[in-house]
Amino acid sequence: MRKLNLGFIMFVILSTLLGCEQNTNQTDNSNEVVDFFEPESSDWVNFMKPVREYMYYRTQAVLNNDIDILWKNYPDLKNNIDRQQGINVDKYEVESLNRDFDLLDANYNIESYERIKVKTINENEAIVLVHGSIVYLRNDFDESGGEYLIKVFLEQKGKHWTVVKTDEYTQSEYKEWLNEK
Repeated sequence: MRKLNLGFIMFVILSTLLGCEQNTNQTDNSNEVVDFFEPESSDWVNFMKPVREYMYYRTQAVLNNDIDILWKNYPDLKNNIDRQQGINVDKYEVESLNRDFDLLDANYNIESYERIKVKTINENEAIVLVHGSIVYLRNDFDESGGEYLIKVFLEQKGKHWTVVKTDEYTQSEYKEWLNEK
């Protein structure tokens, strides 16, 4: 029962951090999920690598209680933070999880709920819709975490894609997304 209650509390905490807003930094003419498609196998590899890297640095920032671990790799995520809209809210995840828990480890699965979907803006900009999960191992060996739904905005810099913005779904947007599915 305690695990269930803590899991529910963690889901509520993470859900309040989730958000979505029309992109103002890139040419995103529509915020609708219908514009997203499962990428071809060769493109899937190109988009999974930067998303996997982002999730690695994000979980390291949480585990080490140091947002600079993420921001050193993705300085654009320091800007235009909007907690209510879920824009670049990684800082709040680091703070909230470390305020309530002493964390030892984390496991994330980018495609635990469904395969990534991609919306190509142009040859140098894309948005990846990620519906995955993350579980944190606490020092009492219980777990916290849950499902997340996030848009990861990528720009091609040189030969590599890099994350320039994140847009996590809020709880109300998540419910609306579920109803539309």
